[in-house]
Amino acid sequence: MQTQTTYPLLHRLLHWGLALTMMVMLLTILLRLGWMEKNHMAAIIHQGLAKIDLIITDKKSVIIAKSIRGVMFQWHIYFGYAVSVFLLARFVYMAKFGLHYPSPFSRQATTKQKFQAWVYWIFYAGVALSVILGLLLKFGPEAIEDQVETIHKLALWYFVPFIGLHLAGILVAESGNDKGLVSKMIGG
Repeated sequence: MQTQTTYPLLHRLLHWGLALTMMVMLLTILLRLGWMEKNHMAAIIHQGLAKIDLIITDKKSVIIAKSIRGVMFQWHIYFGYAVSVFLLARFVYMAKFGLHYPSPFSRQATTKQKFQAWVYWIFYAGVALSVILGLLLKFGPEAIEDQVETIHKLALWYFVPFIGLHLAGILVAESGNDKGLVSKMIGG
């Protein structure tokens, strides 16, 4: 299917719903790796308590830090469920209404269109893998938890380059033949 001149409301809701939930997921990861990293927070807790003459062990500081960031990480789990729902709905939508871009296997597709299609397919495969692994972490057997967690943490890093490619593609489209693409994705 060639690029449409307008996007139906359901298409836009699924696009923006997935985008926003994925951005919240990324934010929780960045917080967990940065400001809310357990050892960093434990050091701040340890120093803060020392200022009021309360000394605790480093181990206890880490326990407190984990409990503080645990509340934030619950949002990662909640939004993970939302990503699961949006992704499933997106796959059902694509099965029912088709793709809004040519298949990478189409003989009529240009090299640019094939590249775009592969980027989307890799993105959706990455999201699906992240969702499956996240659900396995939450509901799967404890025996595979360490391996699944390692892969789950690595699997999400497809999203950062996708954001860059997606934004670059938008800039190329808006400065080329697809002027107004962003407006169409917002207002139809």
